[in-house]
Parts: sequence; structure tokens; C-alpha cells
Amino acid sequence: MNTDGRWHKQDSQVLFAGGPHDRVRLTVDQAVRPDGVTVAYPHVAAPDSVRVLAVHRGRIAMVTQHHYLHDTEITDLPGGLVDKDEEPAEAARRELAEETGLRAAWLLPLGTVATARATSTETVHLFLAHNCISGAASLDAGEAVRTQWRLWHDIDEGDIRALQTAMPTALADAASLAAVHRAGALLQAIGGILPDADTDLPRAAWAAYTVAATRDPIADERLSLVWLDLAIGQYAEGAAILSELEMSYSGVDGEAAWSRAADRLAALAEPPA
Repeated sequence: MNTDGRWHKQDSQVLFAGGPHDRVRLTVDQAVRPDGVTVAYPHVAAPDSVRVLAVHRGRIAMVTQHHYLHDTEITDLPGGLVDKDEEPAEAARRELAEETGLRAAWLLPLGTVATARATSTETVHLFLAHNCISGAASLDAGEAVRTQWRLWHDIDEGDIRALQTAMPTALADAASLAAVHRAGALLQAIGGILPDADTDLPRAAWAAYTVAATRDPIADERLSLVWLDLAIGQYAEGAAILSELEMSYSGVDGEAAWSRAADRLAALAEPPA
């Protein structure tokens, strides 16, 4: 019996290798369980992958494509495999640009998830992306991907009413769901609940003003930018304020930039009755 409570691999046999550069492998290990019994443990050894929650002017980039194993179209976040000797963040930037054309100025790691912990070694690295520049997509051979743009409330399962009306089916990819939930928790800590999807510009601007004017000095200011983007980035006036703020929020004129943004948002705002 193993006193450490762990499984221990004794041997491993690859039955089949395929996929990109033969990196997906059907494997059977001989493994010793915690009770000391040796068993055959079949699994798929797969490379790590990434998913990217990219916020761009009030909307989130989603991709829809047919998935062979499930024989259906699935809408999820952009992502793909991490290449050999590639860092996950590099893979996230590459996959986002290839599938949507977006080039992200910065990425915030959201941790990892094991998508099928008992049957596959795949680990998915999750990232939040912002301050993106639009460009042309560059799909790999064999890919047929359609980019969609969704509001936060379309994909946040906390807003069931919006979810049911905006998307025909719930977000089906487990890693994408994890990215949405983790990003949502961070954003709520920054500025509370985002304005409803049907909130008009004056009320959305008031919510954004309160965040810009009363930022937590300890919090990552990039998350404040994401919150503001989701709140008012879909409006031309909001996008203009964000563009100026993104260029100078972290420089020597950072505090003045936030103050100017707060003043401009206040001019657009309508305080709640």
C-alpha cells in the first residue's frame, strides 16, 4: 500500500500517435493505486491548450465551429494547442490573432483547468485579454471558424434571462466557462455587477464613472479598464474615453488620465434616481 495516497506509474505504452506532430497519443500505463494494486490505466496524452477571453469595445470575441467528436457546432472562446517549446501566453496571443484577428496588448492569466482529469492529460491555460487591435484572421488549414461578438450578459450564466434569449444553447466548452466565471469574479471585485445589457448610455456612464473615480489603489488597473470597456465600450463616446485612457493610464500622467476619464464620464452620466 502507498502511504502517500498517490498513484505511481511503473510503465507506459503508446498504442497510437496522431494529430499535430503526433502529439496526441492513446496511451496505457501500468499504475500502482494507493491500495497497492497494479492496474492498466488507459488515457489520452494530449498537449496543453489555451482559451482567451478577449474584451474589445464592450463585447467579447467568441468562435463557432463544427466539432467532429460531438458532431455539432460549438461556440466557445478562441483558443487551441500550445506548440512545442511555446509558452502558454505566447500560444494565447497567437491563437487569438489567428482565429479572430485581434492582437492583444496585454494578457492576464486566469489559471488552469483539467478538462477531463480521469481520461486525458490536457491542461487548459486561461487568459483575459484587453486593449486589442483589430486585424485579419489567419486560420490554419482545415479550420472553418466564424467569429461572433457577444455582450458580457450573453455568456455570463449568472444572468440566466439574458443567456436564454441571446444564445440558442448555453456555452458548451468547460474551459471557456471556467474563464468566464473566473474573470467575472475578478471584475465584480473591481466594480460590482456590470450594468444590464439594456442599460442606456447615461446610466452606464454613471456606473463607469463610479469605478473610474473610486479605484482600489491595490487592484490591477487593467481590470478596471476591462470593467469600463464592458460597461461603456460599445458606445462611441465610451470607446473614445477608453482609447485615451488606455494610452496613458500607466504612465507618469496616470492619475491625471484617470481623473480626465472620470470627468468625461460624469458629463455623460445620469445619476440613479
